[in-house]
Amino acid sequence: MTTTLDPTPTRPAPPAPEHRSRLTLWSMRHRWLVSLAGLMILVGSGWLLAGGITTTQPDEQLVGDSAEAAAIVAGADFGERPTERVVVTSKAGPLSPSAASDLASELTEAYAGVPGVASVGRPMPAPDGRSLVLELELATGGGDTAVPAADVVADSLDATEAFAADHPELEVGQVGEGSIDRELDATIGKDFERAEIYSIPITLLILLVAFGAVVAAGVPLLLGLSSVLVALGLTAAASRGLLPVDPSTQSLVLLIGLAVGVDYSLFIMRRVQEEIAAGRSRVDAVAIAGATAGRAVVISGLTVVVAMAGMLVAGGLFTSLAVGAMLVVAVAVAASAVLLPAMLALLGRGVDWLRIPFLHRLSRRRGTDRSLWGRLAGRVSRHPLAWGGVTAALLLALALPALGMKTELGSVDVLPADLQVVRAYHQLERAVPTDGGQTVDLVVRADPADADRVAAALERAVGTTERVAHVTQVAPELTTSLDGSVTVQTVALDVDPSAGEFGDTVDELRAQVVPEVEAALAGVPSAEVHVGGGAEASDLARWMDARLPWVVGFVLLLTLAVMLLSFGSPWLAVATVALNLLSVGAAYGVLTLVFQHTWAEGLLDFTSIGAVEAWLPLLMFVILFGLSMDYHVFVTSRVREARDAGLPPAEAVRRGVGRSAGVVTAAAAVMVGVFSVFGMLSTLEMKELGVGLATAILLDATLVRGVLLPAVLTLLGDRAHTGPAWVPRWHH
Repeated sequence: MTTTLDPTPTRPAPPAPEHRSRLTLWSMRHRWLVSLAGLMILVGSGWLLAGGITTTQPDEQLVGDSAEAAAIVAGADFGERPTERVVVTSKAGPLSPSAASDLASELTEAYAGVPGVASVGRPMPAPDGRSLVLELELATGGGDTAVPAADVVADSLDATEAFAADHPELEVGQVGEGSIDRELDATIGKDFERAEIYSIPITLLILLVAFGAVVAAGVPLLLGLSSVLVALGLTAAASRGLLPVDPSTQSLVLLIGLAVGVDYSLFIMRRVQEEIAAGRSRVDAVAIAGATAGRAVVISGLTVVVAMAGMLVAGGLFTSLAVGAMLVVAVAVAASAVLLPAMLALLGRGVDWLRIPFLHRLSRRRGTDRSLWGRLAGRVSRHPLAWGGVTAALLLALALPALGMKTELGSVDVLPADLQVVRAYHQLERAVPTDGGQTVDLVVRADPADADRVAAALERAVGTTERVAHVTQVAPELTTSLDGSVTVQTVALDVDPSAGEFGDTVDELRAQVVPEVEAALAGVPSAEVHVGGGAEASDLARWMDARLPWVVGFVLLLTLAVMLLSFGSPWLAVATVALNLLSVGAAYGVLTLVFQHTWAEGLLDFTSIGAVEAWLPLLMFVILFGLSMDYHVFVTSRVREARDAGLPPAEAVRRGVGRSAGVVTAAAAVMVGVFSVFGMLSTLEMKELGVGLATAILLDATLVRGVLLPAVLTLLGDRAHTGPAWVPRWHH
């Protein structure tokens, strides 16, 4: 086929079809108006984005009882400032008393008068005998004028760097809330820039191979990037007025937006090429593409939005992720359905400018019945049970490791090991070893006049607390706010937060200790007792696990409804859900196999924490369930067209798969390329997301859509294209 949108075909054109998209024709007739409106929306979105995106703070993502405890502690004034710890370790060995004394004096002097440092503590010898630990209090202010620790920590970090430069014989590090937040923000920003830098040329290269012409390749890329910019602008506006967003939302919008924005345009443009090669005029070719591939894009986009809406069912931190993802998909669909026809009308033959001869000839041979995938579909349609059974067994085998998936909310461990703050964190761990456990807090809020009763109630409950499994110590001293309204008792545990016993211990504290303290404060008005501190991660991880079945059920039911109303066949709708579940299960299995173990650490440059990030299974489910519909809807639509043209069911499968193979391969390559870039980012959670999605799309576009779907469609026969009379005929 050629890529020229030529209004004068080289052979007699077939009659114009009855089904042409009226919206597409309108966009082409008003191409200047549509293009100008698109440009204005783009400029306006850039202006909105320039105002910045308001993100949520970590404590705003908490849930349950520990969220209540965190809010109470955050609202109280304990007279404490955020602290940073500076740790210096001798590379030569243990420090003598005199050397330690001299080093302590130098260390204290290094931070005297440093802006942002409110007070400098006394350097303390560490148990390892080689290190000193110095505590710095940061000047963050108080009340309404308080600023985040990350905003005032820069000068102390500079002082630490200068001290390290002056003492090459020492290992020097600084770690604390401010330094962690500052370096994490910088890392996320650099990762986002890296994703932009690499994903764009990778996508352009794939599109050049797909179209064989620079201008044609640039159109989908331009629409994809524009969709991302518009969605980010809308997200920024919403974050400032309605819904502050999770810090990962920006990365997710880029990840999803670039992939679907390019793919949707690619589907339509390749159909335009096919119709022109068949002798249609340029106007008819674009109008037919709008009514066929464009319709498939709308259905696919709708199912993606439905899947992303599953995160709204979960709520909490997933709400802003859902809004960002739904916005970018909706914008991408609108751009492909309205703006793309106008751009093609404006370009005319110019869409084929700057041809690349070899690639252009190669692109003409794709998407025929004789393509590799078309020939494979022919073999599958002759023996559907054998091919389908083997492929399903392979996917089930890949899914098996998912049965042993463990989830955990990572902390510093998920950050790149080469970051200064991570090195300092581990240096401090070596200098001051811990028992590997964690602490939780009993938080009580009551009238300040009853502070003594609160202290007495907590003291009487110490015995009960100590009898709870895995409790090793109850802090002998209570921490009380300056006004006496909030009291905190710290409880040490000998179990790691990622272990299941940790959550059980927290539950036992709430079931036994909290009621006892509440009973002792029965006469105290408005007294509240909560368990927080280290319980925050446990509560959040368990909340995510509990939400997953609801999200899965919601997405399955709505996807079933969308497919039923779009294609009219209950059999096809059920098969769609089953195939997608199989695809997602295989992706979970690969994710578990790679990141829950250590064999791939050197290959992918990460350090395994023995678990998968807790929020990833839910997010991956909705993304994969939505994106896998792209290929499913497109292939199924082409098979139905062939069947409606009078071909027997098996031949229709071969024709539909063969005709859609080129564009599905190119679209999958775009997604795999974009997702692979995220697999190369520095944070473990983004690496897991990128590798998981890239692997899943690769499996979906090959084994599932290339083999399993043709086998299922062949077995279903006409049942894949017909349904009972009660089904609304949206598919006609």
